Amino acid sequence: MKILHDIHTHNVLSNCCRDFNATVIAYMNREKELGIKTFGLSNHVWDRAVPGWSGWYRTQHIAHSEEAKYAFDKAPEGLKVLFGCETEYFACHDILGMTVEGAKHYDYVLVPHAHMHMRNNVMWDYPEIIELREEIRARISETLPFLSEKQTEKMANALNENDLIAHVPEMKTDIIGFVADALYDGFNALMSHEGFIRISGAVPVSVAHPFQPLVLAEEHRQDVLRRLSDEKLIESFRRAAALGVSMDVNLTAIYDTHPVLEGNEMIRVLRMAKKAGCKFNFGTDAHSVEKLEWINRADEVAEHIGLCKDDMSELVRDAVAD
Repeated sequence: MKILHDIHTHNVLSNCCRDFNATVIAYMNREKELGIKTFGLSNHVWDRAVPGWSGWYRTQHIAHSEEAKYAFDKAPEGLKVLFGCETEYFACHDILGMTVEGAKHYDYVLVPHAHMHMRNNVMWDYPEIIELREEIRARISETLPFLSEKQTEKMANALNENDLIAHVPEMKTDIIGFVADALYDGFNALMSHEGFIRISGAVPVSVAHPFQPLVLAEEHRQDVLRRLSDEKLIESFRRAAALGVSMDVNLTAIYDTHPVLEGNEMIRVLRMAKKAGCKFNFGTDAHSVEKLEWINRADEVAEHIGLCKDDMSELVRDAVAD
């Protein structure tokens, strides 16, 4: 099977993109050169109709993402262009950054549950870190009593978690298990979210890089995924399949987890999604023009998962060759 689509990409309109050559036109032209039939742009978006966005999403709203449309009519002949987005789910607060009306601006919506570096939004701090931050906050308040509660809290939260761990006397938390449980709980909470269910009935929806433990270093990600049993994964994916929600076969997530496909736990995870009846679409998760070339790895990944054309979502099925 030949994968001829790439619908998870970010260009300069996403704050995480650092390639200033990553214009819409540059993306479309490169995808055409790579033999892609369907290209989807999916920049990060938080619908302003939903309160609770983080500072990182301050400028990434629907109107901002729509600036990309100026170039769509300049697409090379034979390239189908889809206008998508990747929104956000804050599992800690059960907040989805998209409404049904907002979703209708797009051809499809990607929803992640694993941006776990977004601490205390997508995943809570480890208990020891929460305790240490509270101690720091109390000391700041005692030393600088003229600061407001909000100011002292901001200062206590400013230190990176990795910096703080070095000062924890004893980490009793099973970090691998903590992250694995957060992935499982976040996915299932998303499947139960009323807004997510409504959006999935209005536009094509895909879970972005499902169960990818982005919070940990590469050498520990496989350990997290091993904690997720086949039974638990199938149980979760069946809920997605019942909603008609597809899975993003995210090439960056797969290769960042483990550079070799043989024995890669992300492949096992996606096999469980297939077994549960989910449909799929592929994406490079490119944040640069150069990274678009990763779509060349898609055919090998599809073979390892055991996918065929019938396993593809309707959104991209015409961009798959037998």
